[in-house]
Amino acid sequence: MIIEPGSTDAPIVSIREGLGRRTCPAGATIFVEGEIGTIAYILLRGDVTIYLRFGTDQQRLVTELQPGQMFGVHALMAGAQRAASAYTRNGCDLLAVSESRLKQKLDEADPFLRYWVDYLSKRIIDLST
Repeated sequence: MIIEPGSTDAPIVSIREGLGRRTCPAGATIFVEGEIGTIAYILLRGDVTIYLRFGTDQQRLVTELQPGQMFGVHALMAGAQRAASAYTRNGCDLLAVSESRLKQKLDEADPFLRYWVDYLSKRIIDLST
């Protein structure tokens, strides 16, 4: 899914509304493994690659993201350290989702959806520890 900046599609507008936009130049590191995650991101355009042990002899590619994908979510939800580093080779446009903005959006959501997201988040945290 490509989230176009001028899109009038209701779900896209809802996702985009009130979130901080960030542009990263080619060769930028978006976040580093081990830092505390306070922001998650949605890739709008460009490329983002997730690496373990980025910049070391043991560097390992985890995944290459496509526009529309979120990343950095686990650390944000768990208040944990980043498990990997995010890097853009050619530059990218991102939407930044802070913990407070995520909480606000969840508070506005249907109670069942809040329960569902909370349940899935806890399961992911449990399975990854």
